[in-house]
Amino acid sequence: MKNIKSPVLQGLLSMSKKDKVRFHMPGHKGKFSELYKTIYKNLLSLDFTEINGTDDLYNSKEILKEGMDLLTKERMSKYSFYLTNGTTVGILASIMALTNNKDSILISKDCHKSVYSAIELNKLNPIILENIIYDSGLVLPIDEDIIINELKRNKNIKMVVFSRPNYYGLCSNIEKLAKYCSENEIILLVDEAHGSHLNYHSDLPVNALKSGAHISVNSFHKTLPALTQSSVINFNYNLSELNIKKVLNMIEKLQSSSPSYLLMASIDISRAYMESCGKEKLNNLKNYIKDFEKSIENLPWIKIPNLPDYVNKDFTRIILETKIPASNVQNYLEENNIYLEMISKNILVLITTTEDTKEDLEYLSKILKKFKPDTTTNNNTVKDTEDKNNSQQHFVALNKSAGRKLNENIIIYPPGSVYLKKGDIISEEIIKYIKELISSGIKVYTDFNKDINNLYVSID
Repeated sequence: MKNIKSPVLQGLLSMSKKDKVRFHMPGHKGKFSELYKTIYKNLLSLDFTEINGTDDLYNSKEILKEGMDLLTKERMSKYSFYLTNGTTVGILASIMALTNNKDSILISKDCHKSVYSAIELNKLNPIILENIIYDSGLVLPIDEDIIINELKRNKNIKMVVFSRPNYYGLCSNIEKLAKYCSENEIILLVDEAHGSHLNYHSDLPVNALKSGAHISVNSFHKTLPALTQSSVINFNYNLSELNIKKVLNMIEKLQSSSPSYLLMASIDISRAYMESCGKEKLNNLKNYIKDFEKSIENLPWIKIPNLPDYVNKDFTRIILETKIPASNVQNYLEENNIYLEMISKNILVLITTTEDTKEDLEYLSKILKKFKPDTTTNNNTVKDTEDKNNSQQHFVALNKSAGRKLNENIIIYPPGSVYLKKGDIISEEIIKYIKELISSGIKVYTDFNKDINNLYVSID
């Protein structure tokens, strides 16, 4: 057995040994609560399937029903349901169940790629609102008044979908929007993947259900101490029983018929943990972050970005704006065993949760203070490739793609948002911007070939 080769396990063990401070998801940050120690010690013996005594997620009557009843109460929803295929399956199921072929759907451009996938699968007509993007790469949420005005202009829209908070922890108010949608029979679906914790502190933005959204989907693994892929979907009281059943039926079609009991236990543990000590932990975290931000305020090369009045910020999401390429700072931090969630051109995004400590933030501050910006270079470049286009393949190099129509999406990941969608025309300006992103250390790929320098296009 000594010669068994397992590169995935070996790679993860290697990362776990050097990953000193995690400012990225999952929200448990690699630390065990007492309940997780029970899972750790009994991992294989707890990995069950549907037998007498373990219940059935899609026809729950016993332990899973009890767990979801507690979840429903904690989420303050009409009904909440476990998702073991991540928030992606909740978004897909909601859109596909509650829209029909050729329906119009209003979305923000920075929506997760799963929204665009649902649009393609259901053959919907997308109306896309552009987000304001600062030169630094910071993406702002769309003001609810802009969304309402678009709904008033286009009476055919059946559903509104956007992320709130966005990847940068930013929210706009949606109470007026939710009221308008309910009065006009428009479904409001909020991708609240990054907002599972919002109802545990009064200084956090009001969550989607409290604001009146019909459906919200939470990634427990992003901001709560849950295992990766653990999510929940929440239905509000203003959504009919029939529509709830339609979505649940679609989830059963799209999600695994063998949902992981370890993931469902993880959701249940996270819910119980947050009910027990979430408010206290978040209050402590807020103080740690406040001290951290104060400690770096005199560093000339980095700052906390200013935000417009209509934007509410999740205080657990640390956003730092740099005067140099963010990738330079990211590389330096990783050399010191600090790992971030993502970067934009001049933006660092750090996810903090109840599991981050005062010492974690103090170590980050200490390392940032030692950084010398003028000694670091940026080695990210865009390689020119030969034109691989021919009449059969329809593949073309990025540099020679101007004027072509895309047959695939171009995605920035993280956050997993679609920069250009299938059917868009590539321009010289777009090519230049993509090169700037890549040169800044941003990951850009396509959903078909994955290679930004080998685009799948139409040859018209």
